[in-house]
Amino acid sequence: MIPLLERLKIGDIRRVLIGICVTAALMVSTVTPAQAVPTEPLCRFGVNHGTQDPLTSFNIASLNAGYFIDYSADASAKPASMKQLRMVRLSQPDKNNTAYTVSPNLSTITAIAQANPGSFWLIGNEPDRIVYQDDLTPAAYARAYHELRQAIKAVDPTAILVAGNIVQASPVRLRYLDLVLAAHREAYGTEMEVDAWGIHAFILNEQPGSWGAGVPRGVPADEAWILEPRDNADFNRFQQQIIAFRNWMSRNGYRNKPLYITEYGVLMPDYNGLYGNFSPADVSNYMTRTFDYLLNATDLRIGYPADNYRLVQHFSWYSVSDKARLVNGQWQGFNGYLFDPELGNQRTLMGDTYANYTAGLMSKTDLLVADMRFSPAAPLVSQGPVTVTIQVDVGNAGNTVSAKDFTLRLYLGNPGQGGSLLTGAEFSGALTGCGDSRTFEYIWSDVAPGEYEIFAVISPSTGITDVQSLNNQLSRRFFFATDLIYLPLVRQP
Repeated sequence: MIPLLERLKIGDIRRVLIGICVTAALMVSTVTPAQAVPTEPLCRFGVNHGTQDPLTSFNIASLNAGYFIDYSADASAKPASMKQLRMVRLSQPDKNNTAYTVSPNLSTITAIAQANPGSFWLIGNEPDRIVYQDDLTPAAYARAYHELRQAIKAVDPTAILVAGNIVQASPVRLRYLDLVLAAHREAYGTEMEVDAWGIHAFILNEQPGSWGAGVPRGVPADEAWILEPRDNADFNRFQQQIIAFRNWMSRNGYRNKPLYITEYGVLMPDYNGLYGNFSPADVSNYMTRTFDYLLNATDLRIGYPADNYRLVQHFSWYSVSDKARLVNGQWQGFNGYLFDPELGNQRTLMGDTYANYTAGLMSKTDLLVADMRFSPAAPLVSQGPVTVTIQVDVGNAGNTVSAKDFTLRLYLGNPGQGGSLLTGAEFSGALTGCGDSRTFEYIWSDVAPGEYEIFAVISPSTGITDVQSLNNQLSRRFFFATDLIYLPLVRQP
């Protein structure tokens, strides 16, 4: 992260160096959670770490978070209880062409990917942020993402690539991503293939020439957010941008993909109310309110089916210890830090809020059948017996990092009322929580004309408790049609 003064452009700090008096008692607490901690780390929760102290120098396990982001591809010191969301940093030396550079270099990236199969890879950090972050034109980002995807998937087909990672889901930044998708179509003739989308969910001014996030390259400023520093913890705007991005995903064919908030929090310092109300208590209240929302917000229209239609699958709080402080009259670091590097990396009041919140959550497994499809969808009776491909999507809407074993079975008719198991239609697998998903395919041969009801049932393995059974079963009717009617398809550009 860059010094706060550079981001805010708030002028000569020396004019306001009056009456700053924030005691350590306000910033650091020794409260111990009364509840028993979850039995394993929680996959919905993460933290961002951008300072030099290794994560292992903090009591990071007390947060019960499942993931960390340290803006590197391979952290040198990893907490045993957490997984890393790896990052590839990008830059574009010449904005007049799409050439780009990567950090680390490509051979290092592919070596890490090959040695760590199934890793999450964040492609770029705020590519929409001019000057201070990766700062790519839409065409350059489309090229970088495409080529990195090819390289990483070649050595690890199970890798999960997370695209986007923009500053915030504002209208100008959604337009930036529209241009990225258009550039990808133009360059490669296909839609951009994405395993998951990532955003940062900050609330920053975008007015050109002022403090904040600026406007991405190639995007007009007509819809730029014009905000004040005090808006930095506006919950309503936070909520609106999550919904806006999920709508954007749905419009562009990514409704069935996870959404990760790869960085968010409160950046403005607590400075006698000069920038707004950002005391440790205020930040803690904002944290708690956003946690509540992110854990529970669902939408049957735009939510992710494999995660019980939740809008967000994972969220990561900034930061572990990037403390806002005045150095030679200028701000460095940010608010929201969970541990205080000036007090021996003790947990702060904000860190206590995080730890106490997660300590009150149970580790849960919630296996579900998300969807079932047939191909052909409705063959003609005149065709006679046909071979049908059945595809079944399953997911785990629980909250644990570890994978849970299950069995999926397909039945002809309701198994609770005498339905029979289709021959060979029994599959096994394992899924982590937070919307981890998998698609199974079954070939149903020599199906005679008629009408059938197929049931898909997912069951946890012995010793695993599923918190709800209502979503463990899904049925779909398959039938033969007598006639075909062709209807025109009209799409709005």
